[in-house]
Amino acid sequence: MKHFIRAIVRRLLAAFALSAVAVTPLKAENYPSRPITIISPHPVGVATDILARALGEKLSAAFGQSIVVENRPGANGIIAEGAVANAPPDGYTLLITSGAHIANALTVKKLPYDVLKDFAPVTQLAASYGLALITNLPVNSVADLVAYAKKRPGQVTFATNGVGNVTHVAGLLFDARTGLRMIAVPYNTPSLMTDVMTGQVDLAFYSVAAAAPLVKSGKIKTLALTGSRRSPALASTPTLKELGYKDFDVTGYFGLLFPAGTPLDRIERIYRASKNALASPVLKRVLEVSGMYAVVSSPEEFATFLNRDYQYQDKLMGELGLKVN
Repeated sequence: MKHFIRAIVRRLLAAFALSAVAVTPLKAENYPSRPITIISPHPVGVATDILARALGEKLSAAFGQSIVVENRPGANGIIAEGAVANAPPDGYTLLITSGAHIANALTVKKLPYDVLKDFAPVTQLAASYGLALITNLPVNSVADLVAYAKKRPGQVTFATNGVGNVTHVAGLLFDARTGLRMIAVPYNTPSLMTDVMTGQVDLAFYSVAAAAPLVKSGKIKTLALTGSRRSPALASTPTLKELGYKDFDVTGYFGLLFPAGTPLDRIERIYRASKNALASPVLKRVLEVSGMYAVVSSPEEFATFLNRDYQYQDKLMGELGLKVN
């Protein structure tokens, strides 16, 4: 009997050992266990790319894994966003996004993904100080610009980075709030800023980070900012709200999205690591130089923000005539 019991015990122990071996890989899986890719919808060197690379360095150090930033510019972000929407929801493909993410849903027919349903919000990383109203016209204030343009209806031009882009929205909103009749000139090349400086186009609403060095060197003038607060990079430049345009707030935001269906624990892991990274003085400085400031929100808070932004942009695009049916 003793031998029989011992044999049974040995078999049970062996079976338990085999079971333990079978489940160990799942329990011991350490996420991330391989490189994570952050897909950026913009070219190298712009604010989104700068933020992605600075954040990637911090995440890489925290996880002990490479963070690869992959630039897929084009179609106002649709190419990059489509790639992420269709990526495996395994926590290894992230999208760093901006306000164009929501705008595309309202200005593009038959978008190949749903901006709210096909993505899992991780965190809002940062917000911008808005855009700088830059010009080389013979004016020195927004009041001067309005007076100048009203004497030349249908003649003053403003450059944009494409239909529905924040640079376009800002120009149309300024047109609506001032009663001017400016002409939008779409660009898809880096010559936009050069053409404003040389007078090929009269003005533009452009990123603070790109405009600040040119303003400080005297190559361009800035008259106002479109955000709700002044930028340290252009401390003497007022916001349009300060100048009396109360219903004017055009700012950019930047956040991380996973494909829908990504495990919640992986979303939480990236959120926590991003929150720690954004608390570092180094990353805060990178944001400041790039015309941004940190905004760390939980996945739930970012989801609420995106839904609210959808409602806001839906109304705004309708008012400006940009919304597709």
